[in-house]
Amino acid sequence: MKQSKQVWGALAFAGAIVVSSCSNGGAVSNAAPRITAVPMQSTTGGTALSVDLSSYVSDREGAPLAYSVTSGGGSFSGSTYSNTFDTIGEYDVTFAVSDGSKTETATFEVQVTSAEVALVREDTSGLLVLDTQTNSFARLAGTVPQPYFVAQVGTRYVLYTVGLNGALWVHDLYTRVSRELATAEDGDATYLAKTTDGKVVYCTGSAPDISVWYYNPFTDVARLVGQAVATPTVLVNTDGYVFFEAGASGQSDIAFYEPDDDETVTVSAATTDEQLLATTANGGVVFSRVGGSGETDLYYYRPSVGLVEIGASYTGLPDRDKAYQLTDSNSKVVFTAQNGGNDELFFWNPSNGQTTAIATGIDTEVFATLGSGNELVYYDVRSTTEYDAYYYDLDDGTAATLRDSTDYSRVSAVVSDGTTSWAVIRPDGATSTKLAVSLVASPSTQTWSAGGAAELGALLANGDYVAERSDGTAINVFDVSAGTWGTPITGTGLDTAGDGLEAGDFVYRVEVSSQDDLMMWDASGTTSVTISSAAGDDAYAAKAAGAAILFTRRIGAATTDDLFTWDGTTATQLTGTASVSSGVDHTVLSTLSASR
Repeated sequence: MKQSKQVWGALAFAGAIVVSSCSNGGAVSNAAPRITAVPMQSTTGGTALSVDLSSYVSDREGAPLAYSVTSGGGSFSGSTYSNTFDTIGEYDVTFAVSDGSKTETATFEVQVTSAEVALVREDTSGLLVLDTQTNSFARLAGTVPQPYFVAQVGTRYVLYTVGLNGALWVHDLYTRVSRELATAEDGDATYLAKTTDGKVVYCTGSAPDISVWYYNPFTDVARLVGQAVATPTVLVNTDGYVFFEAGASGQSDIAFYEPDDDETVTVSAATTDEQLLATTANGGVVFSRVGGSGETDLYYYRPSVGLVEIGASYTGLPDRDKAYQLTDSNSKVVFTAQNGGNDELFFWNPSNGQTTAIATGIDTEVFATLGSGNELVYYDVRSTTEYDAYYYDLDDGTAATLRDSTDYSRVSAVVSDGTTSWAVIRPDGATSTKLAVSLVASPSTQTWSAGGAAELGALLANGDYVAERSDGTAINVFDVSAGTWGTPITGTGLDTAGDGLEAGDFVYRVEVSSQDDLMMWDASGTTSVTISSAAGDDAYAAKAAGAAILFTRRIGAATTDDLFTWDGTTATQLTGTASVSSGVDHTVLSTLSASR
């Protein structure tokens, strides 16, 4: 107890000293605001970031605090910081906090994880990235010779060449860093293919000594997967395996690179020439081989199945020339086989190895597109002037005649809404008529009588089909879901330009007072709305991945195209000024959705 009293007494004495010091007129100086580390913030493209920083800031005296931005853009309302950043990427924001006497600064990082962008060629030496949500530009490349866009790879990488056939570069939209894909000793790289998980396949050298490379843009590592390759033909299957034609004794064999095991595997090394043709939905590959009697045979290979000859068990087929046509969503392979002067039509099913005849005893020709339910449209070629149209359902074997007449039943498109597919046909003997014929057992025919010769038309992203009169006086839409033609749009110089803002919308050009204006058919409102009718010829460029239409215009007497955007209500000029041209051409090359 005695010791405790001594300690307490000492503490009391110390406290007395402090109090005494204050009472003698001394003062503790004002401390600057204290800022603790602000964690990384994240937002999506085109979306304002809003973050209250008060929980990271304190002031010993409790004075009112004023916040301001030092660098990085944006502004404060009280302690809440807000900003919409230009595009995808990482940004540093430095801010200051003042108590009226002293100021402290700190920096925090912001990740913008996505963006909707357009790649824009600027004249003949520039490649720009336009964020279509914020309308901000960034320069991807500015070189002579001219840069050319090649492809988007994965969600954040863009491939481009310097010159039409020059060096191949990869640009990271997130970091804004570009890298050349090949070393100087390897020579310029040539793009061949990409995988679904964002890898790049390219080659260097020239035939018959081509090298094939597999490149990961995220790690910046390239693997040599094939040497002495005969041709630059490469196919990538759904599993990411890279199939290529390996050269041997003046002819091609088939091999593939398997990334997971980092090994190259030979598929076929026959003594006759083999050529890659297509991949199938289940990861298989189709290739041709010269047979023992000089005929062209077809083969199917899948790593888990092995090598199978297509049509080998069908009587009479093995020794006939066969030509690959297409493959459906279930990996069935459609092919023709010559019989005398006829190309007879068959399909082969890899699930059971069976070959089925679709049309024999006649000469056939396949339309390149299937319906969404694997409906195959083909022609019975009666003569050089008579082609009759038929369809065959590869799933259930349903077949029907679409049009049989004495002329060419010219198929323009196969359209689908996911439930019903239709063949759009323009008869050569009645060129003012557009027919939409349903691909069912008992087809229904919907007719647009255009009143004048009709063009082949355009397919919209939602499956609808836009047909036009050749003289530009009428446009009509086949609504694939409703199964009907609409009421024609009439005017002068009408020309379908491309997709509009929403499903079923489309942009078209119309001539008014000797200039080209742009309109959009609003499918939900069943009306046309004006995109631009200002002085000067307007030209559709693209529908941006976000909700915007990009178009160009020549301002005044300019000979170059400036870029504009329309958001459904307002047209905004992005280059030049309202009365003065930028003096350089702007061409939209592609629109992309980018993410980190």
